[in-house]
Amino acid sequence: MKTSQIGTTNSYCGIDYSMTSPCICIWSDDLYKFYFLTPTKKMPTHFIQDNMLFFGKYNDIEYIDDIDRFDQITSWCLSIIEENRVDYVMLEDYSFASTGRTFQIGENFGLLKYKLRCSKIPFKTVPPTVLKKFATGKGNAKKLDLQTKFIEQTGVHIKRLLDMTENQWNPSSDIVDAYFLVNYMRENNEN
Repeated sequence: MKTSQIGTTNSYCGIDYSMTSPCICIWSDDLYKFYFLTPTKKMPTHFIQDNMLFFGKYNDIEYIDDIDRFDQITSWCLSIIEENRVDYVMLEDYSFASTGRTFQIGENFGLLKYKLRCSKIPFKTVPPTVLKKFATGKGNAKKLDLQTKFIEQTGVHIKRLLDMTENQWNPSSDIVDAYFLVNYMRENNEN
């Protein structure tokens, strides 16, 4: 296993990265730890379910412009990676069918990759279609398909734990994606 300068454990880390509700999933010693930002104040933020620990934080980051915002989000990610002594990181790559603030998303993601490289933390990316196929057997799976597979594999109804409605997707879909990123890495020995 390749290790970074800070990593000394056999851990796996998957990051579903975004500007509002990024999620980091770390697997080590048969334990999943999820760290996520949430745009919702009322959401439960700390709970345990089976071999899963969840640490949420209301995303109340104050920023002066997008670069400041991206810097603060990447700093939050790096602090968790360093605190957990992560050896290797798997990121979900760009979705080229995305619409909206695609340039800002690219800048945000690029800054994370840059800071990982500067911190000598090795990482790889996996295309969303590959991750979806790994999780569900279909490269064009929808969020609901991924959520269903997550429940089947873990027994955890993440939306219930987060007190979310069926029509809300963040941060539950980010947690689900980060979980599958970690398991993709573990199963494919991507480190």
